[in-house]
Amino acid sequence: MNSAKEGSYRKIALASVFGAVGLLYFGIFGGWDISPSPKGMSFDEVAAVTVAPEKKNVKPLYRRDPEVIALNQYYQSIGYSLSGVQEVPRVYIKRVPKGMRDLASADERKQIFIRIMLPLALRVNEEITARRDRLMAIQSKKYSGDPISAAEKEWVDQMMKRYRVTDGGVTALLERIDIIPPSLMLAQSAEESGWGTSRFVRKGNALFGQWAWDEDGIVPEDRAEGKTHVIKSFNSLIDSVRAYARNINSHPAYAELRAERAKLREGGEVVLGWDLADTLTKYSERGEEYVDSLHAIMRVNGLETFDGIGFASGDIPPPPSVLALLED
Repeated sequence: MNSAKEGSYRKIALASVFGAVGLLYFGIFGGWDISPSPKGMSFDEVAAVTVAPEKKNVKPLYRRDPEVIALNQYYQSIGYSLSGVQEVPRVYIKRVPKGMRDLASADERKQIFIRIMLPLALRVNEEITARRDRLMAIQSKKYSGDPISAAEKEWVDQMMKRYRVTDGGVTALLERIDIIPPSLMLAQSAEESGWGTSRFVRKGNALFGQWAWDEDGIVPEDRAEGKTHVIKSFNSLIDSVRAYARNINSHPAYAELRAERAKLREGGEVVLGWDLADTLTKYSERGEEYVDSLHAIMRVNGLETFDGIGFASGDIPPPPSVLALLED
């Protein structure tokens, strides 16, 4: 090939290369799709696969329930905080707020639950103490030789039946009519109700998962075939606390707790929830594991500080009407 023809071919090749490169850049910046379509697919089908954006699930916006907001604002308005609390206001809440289960913060949920439960625990202990004081006054009359009225005898008989005392008289009854440390009530109600989020507490104010038969209640979802028990429901949270205290103070399964409590009293020691929790291996099928769980709840959340705490004096504004317990 002569030099003239060789130079001509070289010019044509270079022009072709520059033309192809130019077309490629023009297509890129112009938004053209110049890639070959896969066999068996039209251009529109390819575009649908390569261009259409992928749809993603949109996370819903988190909002607190109005009842939770109202209760938090109320507690703030009366200065009810758990930080360094020395006295507890007489605030009786009839049920947990509807939005407890949906709270994003576990710490906030615990704070609300403890502030709901603490006044209820103190109130029930106050009722128990009043019965105990009355019983001790009657016992003193007996020891001093003073006459005991018919009404007092009748009341003692009622208490004997209520607390399942068949022998031992007033001394045995005094072992049963006694307080339960707030730390223990708080730990057990937190464990049994999932810090106020369980279906049982939401539907039936059932804080302690007490079983019942031949009465209205909530059927457990995991109840074994052939079983007939239900979880006892209550009109209010304080009714659940009262039933729990009566169960602890009367059921044969918790005789060890009552004996330990009487021993501590006799020795002049403070009755603490931590010590009594050791005796509750029969409260749950989990046995010792259940006791360990109660101790962990007490320790992590500082519940022992509430043993020995009392009510604050003075009147306070009532809580939000939708949550207020009108009768205790």
